[in-house]
Amino acid sequence: MRRKKSGFENLVLISQLGLNVVTAVFLCVAAGIFLDRRFGTSLVLPFLILGILSGGLSAYKTVKNIIDRERAENEKELKRQIMNWEKRYGTGDGNGRNKRKGW
Repeated sequence: MRRKKSGFENLVLISQLGLNVVTAVFLCVAAGIFLDRRFGTSLVLPFLILGILSGGLSAYKTVKNIIDRERAENEKELKRQIMNWEKRYGTGDGNGRNKRKGW
């Protein structure tokens, strides 16, 4: 039987997504500031945009992976339920069904 996610698991997922985005933005802004100081250019804004885009992509991939995993678990559970049903009651076409004596 499928178990529901606890509040703690949802909190971990939200934290993971937030850290994915914040880390990418922070690293790109830090690289932009470093390059500004080193070469005297103004690259913070392009690096900020790059960080936001890469963080969003990372969050998207994480969520897609979780959704695909849950979908696979649901399909596996459904197949298990169908197999259990067919084992117990047959396929519905009359074949493979346990017949009582005298019927």
